[in-house]
Amino acid sequence: MPHVRHLEGQLWEMRLRGRDSIAQAIYIAVRGRRVVVVRVFVKKTDGTPRREIRLALRRAEEILQ
Repeated sequence: MPHVRHLEGQLWEMRLRGRDSIAQAIYIAVRGRRVVVVRVFVKKTDGTPRREIRLALRRAEEILQ
């Protein structure tokens, strides 16, 4: 915190501030120092929308297989 926090399972969230808005990147750590970003979106509500977490979990599962 304030830039990185754990979401659930192997998912982590990074908050990035730009000129006009705040973006969130959901990523997983894979083998050692490798990081794979599985979803990026522009923040429009408080918290991370559940649909974004579900999509990130599906993509993470594909990568880890």
